[in-house]
Amino acid sequence: MNAIRLTARSACAALLFACSFAPCTAAPPAAAINSIGDPAMAPLMDAWLAGLRQHHPRLHKGPRWRHESVAAAAGALMFETADMAPMARLPLPSETAPYAHQFAGDMMKTPLMIRVAGTPEHPAYIAVNKRPGSPLPLATTEFIAFALSAEGQAIAARQGSYAPLNADDTQAERAKLDGFVASLDPALPVYKAKTAVRGAIRSDGSDGMKSLMERWMNDFERVQPGVRRGERWEHPGTLNGFHALMAGETDLAPMGRELWPEEQAAYASVLPGRKPLEIKVARGGFNTPQRTTAQAVFVHPSNPLASLTMAQLRAVLGDGGGAASVTRWGQLGLTGAWADRPIHIYMPPAVAPNSMSMQEMVLAGGRWNPAAQPGSIADTAQALLRDPDAIGFGGLEEGAPGLKTLAIAPADGVAPVELNAANAASGAYPLTRYMYIRLNRRPGQPLPPQIREFLRYVLSRDAQEPVRYSGYFPLTADEVRRELAKLD
Repeated sequence: MNAIRLTARSACAALLFACSFAPCTAAPPAAAINSIGDPAMAPLMDAWLAGLRQHHPRLHKGPRWRHESVAAAAGALMFETADMAPMARLPLPSETAPYAHQFAGDMMKTPLMIRVAGTPEHPAYIAVNKRPGSPLPLATTEFIAFALSAEGQAIAARQGSYAPLNADDTQAERAKLDGFVASLDPALPVYKAKTAVRGAIRSDGSDGMKSLMERWMNDFERVQPGVRRGERWEHPGTLNGFHALMAGETDLAPMGRELWPEEQAAYASVLPGRKPLEIKVARGGFNTPQRTTAQAVFVHPSNPLASLTMAQLRAVLGDGGGAASVTRWGQLGLTGAWADRPIHIYMPPAVAPNSMSMQEMVLAGGRWNPAAQPGSIADTAQALLRDPDAIGFGGLEEGAPGLKTLAIAPADGVAPVELNAANAASGAYPLTRYMYIRLNRRPGQPLPPQIREFLRYVLSRDAQEPVRYSGYFPLTADEVRRELAKLD
């Protein structure tokens, strides 16, 4: 499922809402697009592809361009063998139930249904997999944008099976294509096999990384056909992977968060004197529910404070030798009536993933300020909204509507960085997080060849490209160089 790379995506975003189709790149690289689904829509899909090729002549049918049965659409999306699934009806409950189970870690309960022609009574949909907070692959976006353009709707009118959409419906369906597309560092290395490798690779870990691991292995098997999935290839959760690693039941443990101190101690008790080899394979997301995302710092909307440095945040949240060193808003630069007001800290339970993450990133594993008031995520959000003197943290999706987020400066004398999609994707915002693959490595021993080569592939441009559509963000070339060095 290759994707067209758009060279001027931001400029083209507004053009998607124009009446005529405006391709977002003049000369895209060759790209295949796969579509499986309803035979009733086959003539229309073929006509749209032919029309789109007038703008993108190097876009072509992939090996899975088949419109033989609407019953095949759900499976094509569930196992991601197609980019799109045309359907002349909505999915059935018997189709969405296994779909939701398959993508539980991706937080997708149903496919995204985009009506591209027809009426509510006689519709023509294109169903796609769209992770919350993520864009569609760009070739898919271009195809659907063309179908919804004046040119595409004229094709639908001529074809005659489905009525063209009216202007309001067209605009509503186009809005479903919105999504921030992270840039891909042009200096990322293209994968080149150093040698042909053979053997099995076992993997057990994060459900949020299940789709990426499937995609990476599918693509890796094409360039290294001697490699296969091992007897254990399952991704029910991060903790499953950690315990499988200690038990020697997996080669790779994809994990969607930092390793906690008690886990490090448990690992050392099972494998004395050793630490797991930790490879960063993607950056956490921005604002995707119940997944690894950047951490926001929240204050009450009435608070005039705009930013904090990491050192200030540490002084507020941490136990500086028995007592927090910053307890009043005036110590953070506020004046007037705010200067002597106390700082009230609200936080998720100390064992919650967000709290453990902040403890590592901000406090370097140190102790929390004893005045911090832990509570459930929902209670914490409400306390922050209710108390003008409050400060707290968490994923953006966990804050109550109306809370104010602070920009964070990575160091004293450095400009504060706002939390937005672009700054989270680039890593400029200092409280971004990572996705990991952890593995056992005996001191002084090389990694098995197939494991090392798979990780080299994951850290290539080829494998980082699909990360852009996963709910996470790709690594930079500098980050990849540091992770590759760990494999030697």
